[in-house]
Amino acid sequence: MDQGLAIGLILGISGSIMMNVGKGIQKQKISVLKKGRQMFRPPDRRDFIIWLIGILITTAAAPIYSAALKFTDKSSIITSLSGIGLVALLLYAGLVLKEAIGFREVFSSALIILGTGIIGYFNQPLTRAQKYDLTGFIYVVAALAIVFAALAVLSTRFHKIWGFGFGLIAGSCIGLAMILGDMALVKSAGSFLGQLTNIYAYLALTSATCALVLTQVAFFKGKAVLVVPTINSFIILTPLLVEYFTFRTILLPVQYLGVAIIVSGVILLTTSPKLAATS
Repeated sequence: MDQGLAIGLILGISGSIMMNVGKGIQKQKISVLKKGRQMFRPPDRRDFIIWLIGILITTAAAPIYSAALKFTDKSSIITSLSGIGLVALLLYAGLVLKEAIGFREVFSSALIILGTGIIGYFNQPLTRAQKYDLTGFIYVVAALAIVFAALAVLSTRFHKIWGFGFGLIAGSCIGLAMILGDMALVKSAGSFLGQLTNIYAYLALTSATCALVLTQVAFFKGKAVLVVPTINSFIILTPLLVEYFTFRTILLPVQYLGVAIIVSGVILLTTSPKLAATS
């Protein structure tokens, strides 16, 4: 394996674990946000600090992901590693959050991890320099915005899909942030600091911030073992779609098999009777 790709994979896995564990911590203390100003005073202040630590851990994953993108030539390779953090999330949800985790949850998460592994393992380096099509990017994002708006309305009317719906939108926002981060690197000719001089880096930050807010919304009525795998799956699936229209990237057939396995895992997980909406 190329040394640069290996470094990118290590950074991507590290970012994935941090993002997932951070979200688990957020879910653990999400109820403190319902306390209003009281959350800044004892005894609720302790819970607020724990929730804030979860936010900081998740936020710290962003620059690590950005660094990982510098060592690869496809956004989808790094985003596909998001499934690895599910192992850490399942352990956290079961041991700390005491959420019900049975064979179905473990098996569906294993499918998601298997799919991400296939996508990453069969990666082939690009034979040309990366360049993006801004018009294609705008069109596909506009189409996604319409879908997200409709899904948000449905999620507020049917609370059983609340965690899945807002988790999907949050994951897609993170995926879009990854694409925008890659566009920033391309525009700056691969300069990690130079990307801060163009608008794409700040649009990526805005998209990631929206994802952070929507994750909290999803946690209010959805369990961590539903919300986080859904987020992770669409961190992977959304860039695969957007990347095609933006960078004209086409994966190998076996990698699209990996996508199908991920989708199967998401369907199996999100239809589990154990993951009914929670208040």
